[in-house]
Amino acid sequence: MNSDELIKIGSSHTILDASFHPDREKARRAEELAKSVDSSVDTEENLEILEFLLSGERYAIAMEYVREVALLRVITLLPAMPPFILGIISLRGSVISLVDMRSILGLPPKGLTDYNRVIVLESSEMTFGVLADAIIMTRTIKLNAINRPPPTVSGIGAAYLIGVLPGPLMVIDAKAMLNDPRMVIGND
Repeated sequence: MNSDELIKIGSSHTILDASFHPDREKARRAEELAKSVDSSVDTEENLEILEFLLSGERYAIAMEYVREVALLRVITLLPAMPPFILGIISLRGSVISLVDMRSILGLPPKGLTDYNRVIVLESSEMTFGVLADAIIMTRTIKLNAINRPPPTVSGIGAAYLIGVLPGPLMVIDAKAMLNDPRMVIGND
């Protein structure tokens, strides 16, 4: 029997003859899979994002700056704060300020619900929370798919937007927020 012949077992099962070597077949299959992966890899840069809702609109922020996402519990209000600072929260023994992006982006205010989450942003210099109405998902996007922010966004909000993806999905610049001294409570 040559290697091209098959042996029938029962009415529906077939196997290769004795010259079939599983290790060689695995190696051949691994090479085929590696080739298909290599051909699908592109040189475009990707960005892993966390997608969330604010006032019914979809926003995203780079995962590299997201330390964690936590349930919103108790907010302690502070007097004489800028309108975008909701107050402070205690999270795992640390006190962090809570930023309302709706105020920054000129979105309508919305009451708090059980779905609200705090997206904790962190850099080597600063940590604070951003209020989200709900978390949608994490995913990877291509950087070259991001378009310029719309001209309707102005003021401080424009400084914090990288751009927009189809859908629309507004991509927030976490690095700009974390490097902005206006985000520090009590810093004039």
